[in-house]
Amino acid sequence: MLRACQDYVKRLVNMARLMLEIVDCFRRWDKDGAEQLFLRMRELEGALHEDRGRIIESLAGVSGLMACREDVLRFLYQVSEIADYYDGAVFRMLQLMKDKKVPEDIREAIAKLADAVSAIVEKLHEVSLALMINPETAKNLIAEIEALEREVDTIYRELEVMILDKNLKLKTLFLTWDVAKLLEDAADKVVDAADTARILALSL
Repeated sequence: MLRACQDYVKRLVNMARLMLEIVDCFRRWDKDGAEQLFLRMRELEGALHEDRGRIIESLAGVSGLMACREDVLRFLYQVSEIADYYDGAVFRMLQLMKDKKVPEDIREAIAKLADAVSAIVEKLHEVSLALMINPETAKNLIAEIEALEREVDTIYRELEVMILDKNLKLKTLFLTWDVAKLLEDAADKVVDAADTARILALSL
C-alpha cells in the first residue's frame, strides 16, 4: 500500500514538472504552448484521481493497515488537493494570457515561486520513498519540507507587494494574485501531507 502511495506522489511530481513548463510559457507569454501543456496536465490530473479511487478500493481489503488506514486516506486526499491547486493556478494563467499583459518582473517572480513549490513537491516524493525504506529518514525529510515552505512564504510575500505596487487593472490584479495564492496554497498543503506522513512514519 505504501508503494501505491509512493507512485501516487510520483504522479504529482510529474504534474509539478509539467507545471514548470507551463509557467515558463507564461513567463515568455507563449499562450499556444501553455494551452497544449495544460491539456497534458489535465490528463495527468485525471489519472491521479483514478489512481486514488483504486487505492481507496484496495485499502478496504488490507486488514493489516486498519490502524493507519485513515492516515493513508488523508494523505491521498491532501496530495489530490495539491494537484487541484496546480490546475487552478494554470487555468488563471491562461485567462491572463487571453487579453492582458502581466509585467515581466511579475511573471519572473511567479516562475520563481513555482520553482520553490516544485522543490517542496519533489521533497514530498522523497518522503514517500523513505516511508518504505527508513521511516526515521522520512522524519528528517519532513523537517526539510518545513524549511522549504518558509522560503516559499518569503517569495510569496514579496510577490504580493510587487503585484500591489504595479497598479494593475482590477481583473488582472485578482487573477495574478490568485495564481500566486494558489501556488502558495499548494506549498501549504504539501506541509499538511508531510505532517500526515510523519504520523504514518510513527505507526510503521
